[in-house]
Amino acid sequence: MNSNNKKPLPHAVTKSELVDMYCDQFSETKIRKQINEILKEKNISKDTKIVPHLEFMEFVETYGLPKGYYLDDSS
Repeated sequence: MNSNNKKPLPHAVTKSELVDMYCDQFSETKIRKQINEILKEKNISKDTKIVPHLEFMEFVETYGLPKGYYLDDSS
């Protein structure tokens, strides 16, 4: 649980970065399908490359923090 060897969770990510962050936990297909569902619910085009902060946080709340990252509460 030592955050020294973990990276802080970024504010927003691209879909490719999201896949990289979760690839050892879920399949790329599942990750992309789920983030596209979240974007669809918020009326954001699934063609967007950048996942906005709130939608990224919704994904993280649903699937947990990706391995190797920590949530920086100082902001």
